[in-house]
Amino acid sequence: MRPFALTNARLVLPQGVREGCLVVRDGTIAAVHAGCCPVPHGIDAVDAGGRYVAAGLIDVHVHGGGGFDLMAGDAEQVRGYARWVVSRGVTGFLVSTSGADHAAIERRLRALAGAVGAVEGGARALGFHLEGPYINPARKGAFPAAWLRAPSAAEYRALHAAAGGAVRQVTLAPELPGAGALIDAVLAAGAVAAVGHTDATYAEAMRAFDRGASHVTHCFNAMRPFGHRDPGVIAAALERDDVTAELIGDGAHVDYAAARLLLRAKGAANVALITDGMPLAGTDEGEAEWEGQRIRVEGGKAVRVADGTIIGGVITMDQALRNAVAHLGTPLHEAAAMCAAVPARALRIGGGVIAAGCPADFIVLDNALRVRETWVAGARAWAA
Repeated sequence: MRPFALTNARLVLPQGVREGCLVVRDGTIAAVHAGCCPVPHGIDAVDAGGRYVAAGLIDVHVHGGGGFDLMAGDAEQVRGYARWVVSRGVTGFLVSTSGADHAAIERRLRALAGAVGAVEGGARALGFHLEGPYINPARKGAFPAAWLRAPSAAEYRALHAAAGGAVRQVTLAPELPGAGALIDAVLAAGAVAAVGHTDATYAEAMRAFDRGASHVTHCFNAMRPFGHRDPGVIAAALERDDVTAELIGDGAHVDYAAARLLLRAKGAANVALITDGMPLAGTDEGEAEWEGQRIRVEGGKAVRVADGTIIGGVITMDQALRNAVAHLGTPLHEAAAMCAAVPARALRIGGGVIAAGCPADFIVLDNALRVRETWVAGARAWAA
């Protein structure tokens, strides 16, 4: 791959938007220059046309989209999703999955483990997010009760092995018996312990964070609500600067007023925008069967037809970026960080910013913040 300079760009940097250019070598950002910069001798120039250039988007909580199902236990579904989602500006994602029982989850992880990593012409599958099964039945959301299990460190170690060591995040309810040992096992295996689908009190959440849990799964959703005498997980998360919080950025799962309050309390530097997407996301389909349940798109989210329970998101990450700017009053550079730098930091994988030494994963956006190009490891993976 020949080195090149991406010139005539409005770079979306951590400190703000600046005119400048990037130099890319061997799939890595070799240099970032502000202002008008000469193209180094012997390399190609690629004109960004005065458009915005931001770090590629990273979705740490997604079950599918574009008609592709990340919970199907089919590696080709993951690869197909990876090739589709670059059209939405995503350069990296976690495969969020669970299953009917321990054996089913093991089978899914083994079947999908080979799809983790780079996909030609697509985004990187960064690993797995286990959303359960160690969650509280009182806050199960759309998860079938039969899928849920008591926390087990031994079971988790078996799941981590089945995934080829690629589990990156585990959502768990810290108030359940055995959750402390599970948190220890998750951390020992190098994954992130995330508090979610939980009825934890403020004190129980704080103990989990003190133990090393460092992330909150879809903040506000499927957890004990905030009360002035019973502040719960939300207050604990807001108080902790060492804890990142996911936010489904569609305005339907969380009202924009509540989302703005979250941002004001935690700051954009500690909030990761996610989609919680399912296969209907990014499609024109209005109804489908998923995990044995009939679902439909209603009010900007997917719900279970049987009882109207929210079952997932239909937003895409590029829309979450636009929503943050339009509805949360977030400056573009902070909104971009919520879609890239914060998720990368939460996973402890590095990158997610336009900076020398980072992977050359970036997107080109027009003035309406629509994705025009997506680059992965210095190669153009998609163009409008």
